[in-house]
Amino acid sequence: MPRNVMPAESFMYDRAAYLAYTSTGGTNKEDRRKMKSILSRAMHTELTELQRYCLVEHYLHQRKMKDIASELSLHPSTVTRHIHAAKEKLRHIASYYQ
Repeated sequence: MPRNVMPAESFMYDRAAYLAYTSTGGTNKEDRRKMKSILSRAMHTELTELQRYCLVEHYLHQRKMKDIASELSLHPSTVTRHIHAAKEKLRHIASYYQ
């Protein structure tokens, strides 16, 4: 099985870029903190109650969509649509800040 081999020039350029980035104290910690704050605020202001509930239950509490659907007396495809719509709204909002 052939291995992917990185040319020496690419490795040196990537390493030089990494060293330059880290030597200036650059990290993405602050960027990640800002994005978390933006998305958290957007979840509470831009999503409907059902979108937020379905999203949180599915991704944070790792519940299956059919379990969420039966709890809410909805069809599983409705839960899927709520999650998809919520993700699209959040993706759209996040795109403004990248």
